[in-house]
Amino acid sequence: MSSKKSQTPNIRARDSARQRRFQVMGCCSSSVSPSPYPAQNHQNGNSASPINSSQPASQNMIPRPSTNASNQSGLQPHRQPDLTKLPTKDLKPHVWKSQERTWTRAQIDAERIAFFDTRVTGRQEIWQAIRTALEVLWAGGEPEEDGDRLATAQVILKAAGVTIPSGNLTRDVYDGLGARYDLPDYVVSDPTNLVELSTKSVRDDGNKSEDGGAREDEDELLRKEEIRRGKAVVKSEDMTDIRVKLSDRETPPLVVSVNKQDLVRIITQTINDEAELESPKHIRLAYMGKMLLGNQTLQAQGWQEGHVINGYVLG
Repeated sequence: MSSKKSQTPNIRARDSARQRRFQVMGCCSSSVSPSPYPAQNHQNGNSASPINSSQPASQNMIPRPSTNASNQSGLQPHRQPDLTKLPTKDLKPHVWKSQERTWTRAQIDAERIAFFDTRVTGRQEIWQAIRTALEVLWAGGEPEEDGDRLATAQVILKAAGVTIPSGNLTRDVYDGLGARYDLPDYVVSDPTNLVELSTKSVRDDGNKSEDGGAREDEDELLRKEEIRRGKAVVKSEDMTDIRVKLSDRETPPLVVSVNKQDLVRIITQTINDEAELESPKHIRLAYMGKMLLGNQTLQAQGWQEGHVINGYVLG
């Protein structure tokens, strides 16, 4: 009995120790460790709720496009001009004096050729029209003919859709799409202090004098008059039909029969008669972007049968 009694406290002690270990384990397994992060509200029971609820704040932080006119102008630094508000004006002579260098005739001619040969921006047909108009102004002549030359250049530029709001070719030249074409002084006109080298006065063909040219014109006119009166024999192989597109009308090109050996100035007179132009209107002829010289034939200036010739009506 005494041994049984002595075992009883030991059993109770073991049971008590087991119970304590179970309580400790239970407490550890059920206890919640404190979190270093603040608790979040999950009232909706949806994990996306906190993200959605923060969207309005983030949207408010996104900068919205400004409607300020100055900001919009920064996006369009090269705004095309409204050509309806900048109508073209009559061309004005450009007079200037060179301050940086001395120009000779040979130098300025070479620089002009190089300028047009190196254009890589803009439309080629517009550059060609500008060059053709300038060639009319470069031709020079008597001072009383300046108005006629300016009018011719104006017609050429107008036909190409070129707008010059100031009338000065060195300031603002625009095509029909609003693109700008910049022209330096030396391209538009000669400086007033151009150095002219003395040269022998010769005709355009380089071997006949002015008096010889006048006699040649008289011979041509006499020959034309004899043909008209039927006193001269005209061979069919000597004649050709040319087509001339006149700038003052929207009709198809005018077809005129001329002699292949006729000079351009004689052909021009024939076209004036066929077009029934009244004085002071007259015609200047151009082919492939270049003004035709009056003292040469069409073939001598590169014209090919069937090609259309441009006839600019002036006056």
